[in-house]
Amino acid sequence: MATLNVTLGITSTNATSESLNLGASDTLTVGNPLESTSKATVGTVSVFNILTAAANTNITYVYVKNADTTNIITLKDDAGNSIIDLSAGEFAFFPVKGTIGLEALANTAPCDLEYGFWTKS
Repeated sequence: MATLNVTLGITSTNATSESLNLGASDTLTVGNPLESTSKATVGTVSVFNILTAAANTNITYVYVKNADTTNIITLKDDAGNSIIDLSAGEFAFFPVKGTIGLEALANTAPCDLEYGFWTKS
């Protein structure tokens, strides 16, 4: 078993009527299967499988980043339901429920996707 140290910080001085300063951190215990950060080119016709439902037997923590400078990548579950749009440069870190797959599809033109996943122990 291994651990991931995760930290999120959200700050702003002008997004709301008062200063915004949110922070959270956690230490997550993870094991196999896992995919350390990798890169893939995501097309507009065929989905790129980040996680398959058959292989995702437990909660899996997923990191995704749209490394494109212009276009959007849509993340979908394995039933084809769109769940997240990542604009150019945007990223996300979130848990995916076990037995659910995760796919990526570029909206307009092929995009570079940076991703990784770690299974909860």
